[in-house]
Amino acid sequence: MTNKVRKSPTASKLGRKTALKLVREDGKSEARLLADNSLSASTTTMAASLPYAKNVFGEGDVTELCASISDKILAVRNGSMDGPEALLVGQATSLNLIYTELTRRAALNMGEYIHAAERYMRLALKAQAQCRATIETLAALKNPPMVYARQANIAGHQQVNNYAAGGETPPARKIEDAPDEVLERK
Repeated sequence: MTNKVRKSPTASKLGRKTALKLVREDGKSEARLLADNSLSASTTTMAASLPYAKNVFGEGDVTELCASISDKILAVRNGSMDGPEALLVGQATSLNLIYTELTRRAALNMGEYIHAAERYMRLALKAQAQCRATIETLAALKNPPMVYARQANIAGHQQVNNYAAGGETPPARKIEDAPDEVLERK
């Protein structure tokens, strides 16, 4: 029996999907355009995501993946947190499912394989902690915490009180220079 390497029927199509198409910009050389795209948030995110997306969803068009990521970045820049909120809800749900499966496996191994049960339970508790952290992050996005700060910045001979008693900022005044002295104990 001989092993023959066969080309995939979609091999010619994949060549077009795996190369990022760059759009020329006036005044930029091709090298600069390539450099800018190599360092952009959408391109680097696409490059990091591609192997995982390919394993789950199959080969995709990298230019379209990059454009989709750019759209998500632009939406957040414009103030829409719908995408990140949906992402966090999905991640929390997935983490809860992972926690559930790992605790089930821990329970199945509890009587006979205690070391396996312990490993599964440790992983389950890590997934639970990540789920909790994800939900806390989502809560902070939905309801940002109020910060009440009374702060005094002291640098050398200058003191800046950001809030005065009564909530009003006092008028500026000149602070006289005090001599630099080291207090000595007797």
